Amino acid sequence: MIHVMFDIDETMVSIKRGLNAKASRLMFKNVFGADTDEETVDNFSKTESWIIKAVLDKVGIKIDRVPETAYKTWAEETLKMLADDPPKVLPGIREILDALSKNENVQLSLLTGNSPWRADAKIHAVNLCQYFTSQDHQLRGVFGDMADEREELIKIFKRKNKGDDKIVIVDDSLIGAKMAKDQNIPSILVSTGKIPKSELEKYSENVFADFGENRWEKVIGIIGNL
Repeated sequence: MIHVMFDIDETMVSIKRGLNAKASRLMFKNVFGADTDEETVDNFSKTESWIIKAVLDKVGIKIDRVPETAYKTWAEETLKMLADDPPKVLPGIREILDALSKNENVQLSLLTGNSPWRADAKIHAVNLCQYFTSQDHQLRGVFGDMADEREELIKIFKRKNKGDDKIVIVDDSLIGAKMAKDQNIPSILVSTGKIPKSELEKYSENVFADFGENRWEKVIGIIGNL
């Protein structure tokens, strides 16, 4: 089995700038009574668990564990906003997911800093849920409520799955690129986010500007040859 693990933000979908922060502000206000948002810390590619703790620490609120209601509230506010301002599916993503979902040797999973609730909100908004949902209606993958450090997520996934299964990471972030290289996991990187193609090429042989035109077919070929 080949587990193809996708990041969400700026890898599969692009969300209007400021929407995540606006939704987080409502969450911090409603759950913790704090007038703040996720952009008060360096939140790029971080897990939700880390972000929530770091933001609260900055305003003098100490917590050891993020309550589930915080994750769910952030997801609910995100879903409401995305209903009015839907995200954009990035080029070639639907083609890649559709092709891979038909391959019996491939299982699609998420590797994201989003909690499962906010991950669901984002992919639900663009009708991508079916590719990542198990028969018991749960999202497959590892999520930002499982660890403070994103690098821990792939370790969690490995512990849950067979040692002889193959893994490939599809991501746009530097953290994702480094994580894959450090764990000796093949990666397919795309420069649709903040990190330029030239920087991502230091970590993988498979780097694309985007997956549009015929480039998505090359991605399918890379995965097929693992």
